[in-house]
Parts: sequence; C-alpha cells; structure tokens
Amino acid sequence: MRTWTNVGAVGVLLAAGLGCPQPVQEATTGADVEAINEVREAEMAALNVGDVEAHLAIMTDDCIVMPPGGEAVVGHEAVRAWSEAFVAMFELTGEYTGSEVVVVGDWAIENYTAALSITPRDGGEAAMETIKGIHVYRRQADGSWKIAQDVWNSDAGPM
Repeated sequence: MRTWTNVGAVGVLLAAGLGCPQPVQEATTGADVEAINEVREAEMAALNVGDVEAHLAIMTDDCIVMPPGGEAVVGHEAVRAWSEAFVAMFELTGEYTGSEVVVVGDWAIENYTAALSITPRDGGEAAMETIKGIHVYRRQADGSWKIAQDVWNSDAGPM
C-alpha cells in the first residue's frame, strides 16, 4: 500500500509540473564553458602526474566517482583513498579528445571522450584505452565550477 501511495504522489507531482509553465533556464555561456574546460583539463593534468590532492581540489566535497567495473566512490575521503590506490598501482598518461557541455543554472553536464595509456607500476605493458564519460559539475558559492559526479567506461567493454 505504501508503494502505491508514493507512486501516486509522484504521479500527481509530475502531472502538476507538466501542466505548469517552466521557468526559462539560463543559456550556456562561453564563460561557463571556458571555466568548465579549465576544470576538465586540470583534472587530466592532476591524473597525469598522480597528484591526488590536485584532483580532489576540483571535486565537490560530496563528489561521486563511478569507475568502470567497480562500486560508486562517494565523498572526498573515499575518492582520496580510491585515487591513492590507483596511482600507487598505475601510471596514467591521458588526454581528453572531445567534450560537449550544457549548462543549466548552477549545474552543467559534459559528455567527454579521452584516450589513456595506463602502465602498471610493477612492470608490464601499457594498456591503451579509449573512454567515454559524463561529468556533472556544480557551480560553487564563489562562482567557480567543480566536478560533482564522474562516471566513465571503456569503449572496449568489459574484459
């Protein structure tokens, strides 16, 4: 019974919302896209040198990272631990190869692609990987942008 009550309440809210005029959203601005591009490039620069603290500096405190084949990593401390483990095991060299950004108010969504070379630190061949992903950005109180969510996967699919 409770499930149906919740479903009914959601249905009523959706129906009411669909019938109401929606406020006009701010258009994506060049300044926002430029600022987001800088955050994205700062992320790759930090990852390329294994700088966990620089990587965390461009993430929100409540960030969520969803790496391929693993559980979601939630919050700065969990992302720090995950990142430290990754850079201890691998050397990454990568670059973003594509990006499309849409800004709506204080949120932005980016579809991105990247090419990565991942080399085990204990020896072995570098693995070349092409990935695609989504960054969700949130504007901060000072007007800057940070990554709130990052999810990606490999074009090669599961191994």
